[in-house]
Amino acid sequence: MRVLRIFLRLQLTQLRAAVQYRGDFWIGIVGAVLTQASALVFLVSYFSQVELLGGWTAWEVLILGGIAVTGHSLTELFADGMWTLRAAVSDGSFDRVLVRPLSPALQQTASLASIHGLGGLGSGLAMLIAGLVNSSAATSWWSVPVIVLAVLCGGVLSVCLGLIGNSIVFWEPAAQSAVPMVVMSMRDLARFPLNVYNAGIRVVLTYVLPYALVTYVPTSAVLHKPGSHGWWALSPVIAAAAGFGFAALVWRTGIRRYEGAGH
Repeated sequence: MRVLRIFLRLQLTQLRAAVQYRGDFWIGIVGAVLTQASALVFLVSYFSQVELLGGWTAWEVLILGGIAVTGHSLTELFADGMWTLRAAVSDGSFDRVLVRPLSPALQQTASLASIHGLGGLGSGLAMLIAGLVNSSAATSWWSVPVIVLAVLCGGVLSVCLGLIGNSIVFWEPAAQSAVPMVVMSMRDLARFPLNVYNAGIRVVLTYVLPYALVTYVPTSAVLHKPGSHGWWALSPVIAAAAGFGFAALVWRTGIRRYEGAGH
């Protein structure tokens, strides 16, 4: 609880500081909303020509997108600091993180709170509400708890995979790397039904970068899709736990390799 209080205090301080610059604040929010609006334009254009995508309606696909966007926006809003790790290692400022009496991983993830996550959060919630109200998911009393669980676990998974991708700096101390962006860009594939992809992508999204376990799998259970099972509703917990465990392993291994700037 002490660590959680410190984390929340750090993030709320950063968010209050961001609000002081009103121009940047509104630009960040509007930019995030427009980004999600462009994705909605694509969906509207697609479903104006066809009724189903892999057996999913437009409203059902909107639920997938809402879970992905909302979970990632929580990460941006509260734990976006892993994206500053490469710069911190390169300029030596990461050394300060290691000598403070607090978890280095917690300090690093809490080192940045991106205000544009607030715009994404609002957009994601709007997508979720619209999708749930206009689909068969609303017929089950447990639909909302499962979706909330998927969003929260999706946020945890996003943090973990972001930390894993950026921890490559401990092995590849170059100024830039494409690995973190490749890891995070796979998230966008989870905004669509898993069955529209080939076997290779399905394996990656299910077992390697398990974004599908927090979007497609629980939503299939909520919508009672053919072949789905009730226990699929717990798949987000499995994904978040696995992501957390592997992130902790990669982080600790990377920290042991770290010798300071220039090494």
